[in-house]
Amino acid sequence: MISQQIHSSKCLLLGWALLTLSMGASAKEDPASFLEFSTDFDAKCVVRGGVMIYISNTHSTGKIKVLLERWYMDNRTADRGRSVLMPGAEPEALGCSLVSDGKQEWKVLKTEWVN
Repeated sequence: MISQQIHSSKCLLLGWALLTLSMGASAKEDPASFLEFSTDFDAKCVVRGGVMIYISNTHSTGKIKVLLERWYMDNRTADRGRSVLMPGAEPEALGCSLVSDGKQEWKVLKTEWVN
């Protein structure tokens, strides 16, 4: 009877350890550290004198939910963007860096791992 309880306890501990390990980096690391902004020349942006701004997930396996806010001419706007960025996916286009001769950018408000 006692040996069965010990065996059950060992199995529970092993199961807990495996579950913790299977969560991997996602459970321990800040998802924001795996976000990357990049730029590229896009015809509609180049005409305006700017570049297209992209965001991507650099994590190898984890999906990241991100909430972004748009800034225009160094002022926060009411615009918010929500996305779930998949690992290994193409970068997601956010918009041009210049709009009507004013600088446009995005800042991360919140990130979280998606199961």
